[in-house]
Amino acid sequence: MADIENFDVQDIMDRVQGKYEENKNYVFIALAAIILIIGGTWWYQNNKESQNLEANNLIWKQDQNFDTENFETAINGTTNNVGYAYIADEYNGTSAGDIATYNMGVGYLNLGKYNEAIDALENVDFEDIILGAIAKGAKGDAYFELGKVDKAISNYKAAVSHSDNELTVPVYLKKLAIAQEEAGDMKDAIVSYQRIKDDYSTAPEARDIEKFIARLQAKQ
Repeated sequence: MADIENFDVQDIMDRVQGKYEENKNYVFIALAAIILIIGGTWWYQNNKESQNLEANNLIWKQDQNFDTENFETAINGTTNNVGYAYIADEYNGTSAGDIATYNMGVGYLNLGKYNEAIDALENVDFEDIILGAIAKGAKGDAYFELGKVDKAISNYKAAVSHSDNELTVPVYLKKLAIAQEEAGDMKDAIVSYQRIKDDYSTAPEARDIEKFIARLQAKQ
């Protein structure tokens, strides 16, 4: 145990100075590395912001095609304007790149290209309470269309738990219940329908919900 009463401050300072002299080259290298990291981080952030602006301008040019359900053109682009596929690849890692990837996934979903939709949507994970839930739910839709009901269920559950809001939760609870029915999980489906009735009674999905519950209860 150290003797506090005989603690020699000067002795400690001398030791520190000695260690510095022994290792000053390493200290300078460490300082240089810190400077490089700080500078690199600054450059990275500024470069990302610039790329994000560029990608947003490119996405904007495909918005009309997407909104008018001209998904093929929106994804692949034209001679004059690149599409979501190019933007998603070229600007990967930016917020705009993520939006392009998401739009591409939804476009493939609407075109019936479900595997391509899943591949795209696997690469997005939004924190936004609405968009994040929809991205997970869209992936569930693609799996459901492929007959992969178990994966559809897990993605619908992820969409439901992403955030507690009245816009997306009842939608994906109903999709979850339908998928659970498809899988033969009647008890779980009733629980999902019941949650719509109890927690989201004013949502459109709650309309005639008691009929859905009664129908499944009759099958048990």
